[in-house]
Amino acid sequence: MYGSWQRFPPVCVSADSAQNSCWSVTYSPTATCALIGSSVDIRSYYTFPDNQKVTKSVWFIKEQAGAEPVDVREDEEYQGRVQYRQSSQNDCSIRITHLRERDAQTYRFRFYTDGGEYTGEPGVTLSVTDLKVTVSDTGSGGKKLNCYSTCILPNNLTYIWYKNGQPVSDQSINNTGQYLYVSTVDAGSYSCAVKGHDELHSPAAYPHLYLNMYLETQ
Repeated sequence: MYGSWQRFPPVCVSADSAQNSCWSVTYSPTATCALIGSSVDIRSYYTFPDNQKVTKSVWFIKEQAGAEPVDVREDEEYQGRVQYRQSSQNDCSIRITHLRERDAQTYRFRFYTDGGEYTGEPGVTLSVTDLKVTVSDTGSGGKKLNCYSTCILPNNLTYIWYKNGQPVSDQSINNTGQYLYVSTVDAGSYSCAVKGHDELHSPAAYPHLYLNMYLETQ
C-alpha cells in the first residue's frame, strides 16, 4: 500500500530478552509515486544487537553475486542527486532529487556492524510519472478534464489548472481540483500541474471549450 510502513521479519541471534538481539529493517513507504523532475524521500528504520556498532550503511539498486552492492550515490546515473539523511541513530533516509523516468527502481538498504550485515528485503519500489490531461464528455454538452498520472500520487496534493499558459482564476470557484469541467466550445489549450511543482506542466490539451467552468475535487 502506498505510504504505509512495512516491517520485514527480524533475524534474531539469541533469545536473550535483556537486550535487543534482532536485526530488522522497516521501510516507509514500501512503494511510492513521484513526479518527473521532483524530489522523493524514502525512509528506513533499522535495529541490530545492542552489543554491536554500525560501521557502514548503503542504499543500492544493483547487486551482483559475490560482490558488495554499489552505493547508489556512486552510480553515474545519480551523481549529485542523492543525499543520505539521518534523524536518529537507527534511521537512514534517502532523498533523490530531479527525478528521471529511469529512476523507477527498487531501492534496498543494507547496513554493516562490527558483528555482521543485514539487508532489508524486498525494498522500496519507486514509480516516476509525468502528468497528462485526458478529456471526456460529460453528457451535458461539456467536457471533463482529468489531470492524470500513471501511478498513484499522494492524495493531499493541490492541482493547478492553466489555460493558454495562464493559471485559471475565478473568485467564485475553487480551482484546485484534479478534475476541471468546462462548458461550451472555445479554442484554447489546457494543462495542469501540482502546487509546489508549478513548473512541471502536463502537455497541453485542446478541448476547444469556453472558460465557463467549475471544478470538482476528488
